[in-house]
Amino acid sequence: MLILLWAMLTLLNITKAFHIDDTFHLEAAEWIRENPLTPMSGLINWTDSPTPLYSHNQPPLFFYMIALVVSFAGTGEIPLHLFLSIFTFLSLFIFDRLTHLLKIRNSSLLLLLFAFSPALIVNQNLMTDIPLLSLILGSAYFLVVASEQPKTRSYVLAALLLGIGLLIKYSVLPLLVVLILVLIIRRDLRYLTVLLIPMGMLFLWSVWNYTEYGSVHFFDRPTGGLHINRMWSFMAVIGSVCLFTASLFHGSWPFRYVRYVIAAVILMFLALLFLFISGLVSEQATAYILNIGFILNGFFLFFLMIQYAVKYIKASGFRQTIKSDGFIMFLFAGATSAFIMLYAPFMATRHILLILPFVLLFLWPLIEKSGRIINRVSLISTVILGIALGISDYTYAGFYRKMASEIKFPQGTKVWTAGHWGWQWYSAKNGMIPFAGSTSEMNEGDWFVYPGNIPRQSFENSLELTVVEKYFESATTLTFFSGNNNASMYSSSMKIPPWTLSMRPIDTVYICRVVRILKE
Repeated sequence: MLILLWAMLTLLNITKAFHIDDTFHLEAAEWIRENPLTPMSGLINWTDSPTPLYSHNQPPLFFYMIALVVSFAGTGEIPLHLFLSIFTFLSLFIFDRLTHLLKIRNSSLLLLLFAFSPALIVNQNLMTDIPLLSLILGSAYFLVVASEQPKTRSYVLAALLLGIGLLIKYSVLPLLVVLILVLIIRRDLRYLTVLLIPMGMLFLWSVWNYTEYGSVHFFDRPTGGLHINRMWSFMAVIGSVCLFTASLFHGSWPFRYVRYVIAAVILMFLALLFLFISGLVSEQATAYILNIGFILNGFFLFFLMIQYAVKYIKASGFRQTIKSDGFIMFLFAGATSAFIMLYAPFMATRHILLILPFVLLFLWPLIEKSGRIINRVSLISTVILGIALGISDYTYAGFYRKMASEIKFPQGTKVWTAGHWGWQWYSAKNGMIPFAGSTSEMNEGDWFVYPGNIPRQSFENSLELTVVEKYFESATTLTFFSGNNNASMYSSSMKIPPWTLSMRPIDTVYICRVVRILKE
């Protein structure tokens, strides 16, 4: 089953166009390939003009990995997605091993719920989250086996994997606190020295920063301020991809009326589906209704998690509970959730991906108690939504690759473009020149191309354009379950649900001529 699931996930992703942050990572890798000793000094146009890598959020270890693959296999989608699929396999494999370590009887169901989650299927891009997930799961695995196998080796490996994770994304930091807590709870205080491994790696990385550009990236990176709306957005995101809440609900209260409530929720969604297709409910109203449902589902999931933790403590006692392997899963889920809610600049399904497996592993007794019928409902719903959103996102990414290659211009003319994400990569590969404000050597009469619904360089105050033509594709059933609203699966908010129902085209590409160059 493990091999089959990995093959299916890989096939869903292997020819997908580069999407969202993939372009940033590819351009960073191209710089590092040529300048391996100064990784943070490369310039990437990810706002209005090129800025150095040290002004962005992530350390570059993953970019080094991409650079290595590119050196041998080039920048094609297939070799790079095969590289990413290694981490997909590791995530599935380690999750499966954890289910056996925790003596979960229905481990196949848990593996299927994890593998077909939209958070995993959609986020198999060339981004940091699945590699990071494999490292975090690996660290949790070695913390669990440390109670039975040689402690020194297990704790060292757990700390080493967290240290490697820190050099991919700093969001691993709260898991160092989890490592400390586990060592204290187990009274393995003499192993606290393993913390020197990740902290030493971070220190050496900071010294490298200082010698390269005179500052420390960990302290200088951009962060988001605290805001109450972030909590609501977090609940909406986790509620949008965790359809197994039905099993948790029925596992907590295995009564007939609970099954009626679950059936009523399914019927309400089918009714909304019918009303939307019939044109009786607008897309905006549908998105609003779905987002309320996502938020409620997210809060309900966390309520069930806290309730189960309280029951666990009452049944086993506080000391016995905190010493259990299940409590380690609770700590991993809780620490990562708190960090994301407090410090993530925006909410996305890829953030939830780092929490999802630990929620499943902690709450598996509720899923087991739920019974075959409700568990099948949870699994079928998860599989349908995961595949539907995976296909939708595949189509979404492919639109920009297709447009960049199909739109043609007279030979010998200059074609400028604005727009980031996958469009930036494919437009450059097809000879378009990225716009960079006043530094762009542009002439009146040049062509200017931009998609309407992606982040792009600001040009409204610099150029007077006339639209010559518009390119778009009519909506199809492939994007009916849609995360195409400004890439809402990758960045959602109170007003933008992670996914919704849509009959609109993915985007429109505007073909313009430069009429006049304005002075800013």
